[in-house]
Amino acid sequence: MTEKSPSLVGRAAPEIGLGLCVYNGEPYLSESLASILGQRDADFELVIADNCSTDATEEICREAARNDPRVRYLRRERNVGVIATHNQIIGETRGEFFAWVTSDDQYSSDRLALLAAALREQPDAAMAFSGAEEVDGEGKLIEVWRNTAPTDHPDPVRRLHSKLVHYDETLQFYGLMRRSVLERAMPLQPIVACDRVLIAQLALLGPLIAVNEPLLWHRNHAGSVSRANASRTFRRREAPHENPRWFLPNVEEGRCLLRVIRHTPMSRGERMRAYAAMRPWLRRNAVPMARNVAHVAVGLVRGGKV
Repeated sequence: MTEKSPSLVGRAAPEIGLGLCVYNGEPYLSESLASILGQRDADFELVIADNCSTDATEEICREAARNDPRVRYLRRERNVGVIATHNQIIGETRGEFFAWVTSDDQYSSDRLALLAAALREQPDAAMAFSGAEEVDGEGKLIEVWRNTAPTDHPDPVRRLHSKLVHYDETLQFYGLMRRSVLERAMPLQPIVACDRVLIAQLALLGPLIAVNEPLLWHRNHAGSVSRANASRTFRRREAPHENPRWFLPNVEEGRCLLRVIRHTPMSRGERMRAYAAMRPWLRRNAVPMARNVAHVAVGLVRGGKV
């Protein structure tokens, strides 16, 4: 059960639903909210899901909801974890298009308008995303990222192959997605590479359109979700019911990618090509998967202490 705000009751659904999942986001939250609410020429609502923050996050979010009718604040009764709350918030927003936003990124004031226009111009597109400036915790520029992969190719298998070649490029995760396509995809899985798997599936379901101006200011710092998602502790915290002796992140990732191919509507020929398109991923992950299995085997030999 989550606490709900009546701020949007009776309002027509906006074109865009934004979902902000946050836990103790106080350091950068006010700046992020200001950049989101400052979007020009975009019809949107912002739903904030607070995973039981213990800092000033709740106060900041409630203030935003009081001052802007586009904002709805939900506080979870318990911390359900990063992946679960990201999955839940999709159904807690409305609109033809959907995007996850974060408590530490900032957004160019025309970002939503440009991404929504790109989706309207190409009705078969699954997502539109932008270039980005990646900065550290103090705001110092790390790099400027622009898409180099042909993710808008008409052939779904070519798009999948392209994403598996450029697998570490994950800023598409914060693009603007067509809700009808996102709802056809598998939910985010409780694995380390959940964002990469979702991007790969969306690439199979439709073109991913790049608006290559750096309209996103992405903060990469010690407390960011992307950093937490890369850790073993994240995986065990997200799925505590699973036996930690069987922690096989690369194996699980491969299994999820195979499920994506198996469950995405395609012809038999396309499906066989999609399996073959896994080659770049397999080349990179063959050794890590072997290490996963060896780690578990050593743990079993030592009496289950992995």
